Amino acid sequence: MFAAFIVRQPQSSRGRRPLGPVGACLAAGVIMLLGTSGCGQSAQHGNRTEALPGEVMTNWSNPIGGVAEASMRSAQRKVMFRLRPIPMLSDPFRILLTPDRPRAQRVVVLQYRTSAGLVDEYEEAPELSLPEFHTMIKHWVGLNGKPGTEGTSTAVRLASGYPALITTSPGGGTSDIRWIEGGVEYKIRGPSLTKKECIRLANLLAPVAR
Repeated sequence: MFAAFIVRQPQSSRGRRPLGPVGACLAAGVIMLLGTSGCGQSAQHGNRTEALPGEVMTNWSNPIGGVAEASMRSAQRKVMFRLRPIPMLSDPFRILLTPDRPRAQRVVVLQYRTSAGLVDEYEEAPELSLPEFHTMIKHWVGLNGKPGTEGTSTAVRLASGYPALITTSPGGGTSDIRWIEGGVEYKIRGPSLTKKECIRLANLLAPVAR
């Protein structure tokens, strides 16, 4: 997925979980909450290795291997939550939907062309409760600077009061931001987004993400 906060593991031990791009890192916390590594990391637990959404992104044009929807209305009919484009941006030029999943497990990515470059807005049903998500934020931030890790995790609070997590790649080349609100998990990311731009975009969306 994206190079952000990585725990190095032997390449042969890494695997992928068939979960959504946002929910994979959060759902892993439900199973392994307090003993797991966080988003943007790979972590080994007993005989299982979980590869969370911190893998290097190889396809920015279609980050979820999704199918293109003809319109917002078409995508809306296929998910159980209300889709919300980011206000004050131009309309998404592409709408992607994960194929071959039950309606409750689908992920939508709205793609925008902006002055900051490509922006991907992920939306999906949450797989953690808010208290569990808050615990995971604290856990990932606590991993900053630990041996075997790269990149950083930063806890922030949006202008509307929602707790959010920013993860930044080694060297600071790109950041993303995620939060849960109103029964939806949101993530905003792009190949050249800064922390500041992540927060700005999230603040545009968060007041209407209810």
